[in-house]
Amino acid sequence: MSGKLNVGVIGLGRLGKMYARYFCGRIANASLVAIADVSEAALKSMDGLCVSKQFLSYEDLIADEAVDAVVIVSPTSTHKEVVLEAAQRGKPIFCEKPLSISLPDALAMLRTVEQTGVYFQMGFMRRFDKGYVAAKRKITEDEIGTPVVFKSSSRDPFRPSLEYLNPEHSGGLIIDCGIHDLDLARWFMGEIASVYSIGGTLAYPEMKEIGDIDNAITSLYFTSGALGTIDLSRAMTFAPKSSARRAH
Repeated sequence: MSGKLNVGVIGLGRLGKMYARYFCGRIANASLVAIADVSEAALKSMDGLCVSKQFLSYEDLIADEAVDAVVIVSPTSTHKEVVLEAAQRGKPIFCEKPLSISLPDALAMLRTVEQTGVYFQMGFMRRFDKGYVAAKRKITEDEIGTPVVFKSSSRDPFRPSLEYLNPEHSGGLIIDCGIHDLDLARWFMGEIASVYSIGGTLAYPEMKEIGDIDNAITSLYFTSGALGTIDLSRAMTFAPKSSARRAH
C-alpha cells in the first residue's frame, strides 16, 4: 500500500459523483484510482476526473490490485452483494447508509464482516459532526441532566429523482432519509423499544406511482421510558426558489 489509500468508488449517482470528486485532492491521505457504475453514461460524465480506471462491473473494480479500499454508493438494494464481495477479498469498506432494505441481508453483511475481519465503516456522519458530538458529551457528562424527550427533523431541499426514490432500491422516505434520525435517537437516548409511524404523499403526487411517501411522523418509545418524535419531509418549502423549481 502506498502512502495514500487508493480508493475505488462504486456507484455514480448524485452522491457517488460527489464522493469521487472529494477523493481528487480534498482528502489528504486518499486518492481516487477507480470508479464503477453499470451505466456507461455515468462513467462518461466523469471524464476529466483524476482517475483513469473505469469499470462497468463492481467485481472488476474490487478485484483490481490497485484498489486498496472501496466506497460503496450504489443503490441500497445492491449493498449486500457489493459488501460481501469486497469483504471476501479483504478490502476495507466505506458503505453509504442505509446499510440494507432487508434485516436478514444486513445481518448477513454483519456476519461476513466479522468473519473476514475487514474494516467496515457506515456513512453515519452525524456522529462525527462537532455539534452532535458536543450534545452527546453534554449527555454523557450529565451536564444537562437525564434527557426525557428526543425531537428530530430532516428535510430534503428538493425531491430527488423517482428512480432514486423507488422503495425497491432505496427503502423509501423513512429508511433512506430517516435512518440518520433513528441513528441519532439510539446514540443520544439508548435503545428503542417501539415505534409508530404515519405518512402520506402530500407534496409530490407523482411519488404515488412508485409507492413512496413524501412526509412522515414517527413516534418513539425508548427502553428507558423516554419519548421521541421524528418528522421527515421531501419538501422543504422554505428552500430558495431555485431549489423549489428544481423539485419539479
